[in-house]
Amino acid sequence: MAKKRKPQQKRPILENFMKQISAENSGIKTLINPKGEISMSDAISTLIESYREDAPNCKSFHNQVGLACVAWNISILSPEQQSAALKDMLAAIPFKREEQTIALAMIKEMIKRKQKMFPRVSRMIIEYKVTDLGNDFRIAIASTLEKK
Repeated sequence: MAKKRKPQQKRPILENFMKQISAENSGIKTLINPKGEISMSDAISTLIESYREDAPNCKSFHNQVGLACVAWNISILSPEQQSAALKDMLAAIPFKREEQTIALAMIKEMIKRKQKMFPRVSRMIIEYKVTDLGNDFRIAIASTLEKK
């Protein structure tokens, strides 16, 4: 019988992730959920909500989060830049043709969802981390601050 893991608190995961980001990028200032701004982890969770059942394990969930982060960042670009970024992304990922088609459709759908649900949020995602909590997964996101 497998042991059930104890659920971890969200805050320490995010704090440790932000410390890691700061250590890897000397001089970068990190803030955890700045006051008045949305939680990027919650925003990405919302974007992938309709795909969540398609990711039963940590690896597939990690891939979903990665695609959502790509979609988020692309959605902030101009339409011309979006087209070029999608082409570059597909060229860089070693997917089979069928997988590319599926990934591209997912990204385009998530771009539409992001633009509809978070039209005024222009923070870019710098890095993300998925933690397996045993019975669930936790997302930590490092992003730029909103331009005021």
